[in-house]
Amino acid sequence: MSVPMPAFWAAARAQLGEFRRDPGTLLMLVTAPFFAVILLSVTEHGGRPDLAPYALLAPAVMTSIGMAVMEAGETIFRDRSTGVLEALLTTPAPLAAVLSGRIAAITAVSLLGIAECWLVGALGFGIVVAVEHPLVFAATLLATAAGTAATGVVMAAVFVIGRNVRSFQNSLTFPLYLLGGAMVPVALLPAGFEAASRLFFLSWATDLLRDSLAPGPVAAFGPRLAAVLGLAAATFAAGFWIAHRLVRRVRRTGTVGFA
Repeated sequence: MSVPMPAFWAAARAQLGEFRRDPGTLLMLVTAPFFAVILLSVTEHGGRPDLAPYALLAPAVMTSIGMAVMEAGETIFRDRSTGVLEALLTTPAPLAAVLSGRIAAITAVSLLGIAECWLVGALGFGIVVAVEHPLVFAATLLATAAGTAATGVVMAAVFVIGRNVRSFQNSLTFPLYLLGGAMVPVALLPAGFEAASRLFFLSWATDLLRDSLAPGPVAAFGPRLAAVLGLAAATFAAGFWIAHRLVRRVRRTGTVGFA
């Protein structure tokens, strides 16, 4: 499976232009610092300053995966309502390549949430969370971004045939936060939920990101990073397959404009 890079980069540039034209697409970057304030207030006044890294990491992770899912739906909604989606399906560029470029741009911008949350901790609470293992943190963050973009591609591909995209995307984000261990480590979830969460790349990624902030050694870094990358690659492949199948379907039935 290969991604046509000209289509990918053209789509990424188009999405960055969309951010400039419609700043409302960056709403989750506005809310991330407020979530950080809430969670840090809980940990500080609850007498658990040791949980500050969790409180700062949670809204950053939620912002990244939330923007990918929300903007995946909004992208399809806007393109369908303006007639762009029909035109896009007539071009030689595969839909999955275009979606990948757009979601990759969204994911890259969403990483600004990490800096926002760290600044909230430092300026608002005097808490500076050190990254004890910077190489582990950087490698895991890149793998997380890849998995997040892959998840957005799957969502956008499914939204191509969805009638009520906004209701679906709004209800989907919080289960992903839970299964991804955004605030509560998946090891603390009930057994059934923990088993399901291990099929989602984000549960491995959040555990690794937390460990990279702790002073102790990071156990089994290689296998755990491989799990993140492997699940991200599987998700990406699923997104391409779903997009290909659905494009064939809507072209055959002629229902893309009113799916």
